[in-house]
Amino acid sequence: MKGLLSRKFFNKHHTKLLLYLVIFDLLSTMVWSAWFGVPELNPILASPLEGSLLLFTLTKLSLSLPGIYLLNKFISKKVSQFGLLVLLIAYCSVAIFHYYIFIKLVII
Repeated sequence: MKGLLSRKFFNKHHTKLLLYLVIFDLLSTMVWSAWFGVPELNPILASPLEGSLLLFTLTKLSLSLPGIYLLNKFISKKVSQFGLLVLLIAYCSVAIFHYYIFIKLVII
């Protein structure tokens, strides 16, 4: 882990990947909620999702985009490198979870 963060490992391509994962999470959550009634597990976003899809989208993007922008702007700093590591692991896990829901609800 120390070697991973001791130099600039992550670059702007990784922040793009994070943005794509956030958008995938947004769209997947909207589909699961609207078509299958699957609830949002994030307590901060559960209430806006119950209100409307537009409110959910605005809330999700207003919470995510400023952070991604700051990580991208200060990409060479160790704190940004660590933040990207944590968020990429988290959102890759969320993407796998959405895939699991897709398999359970749609295919099986």
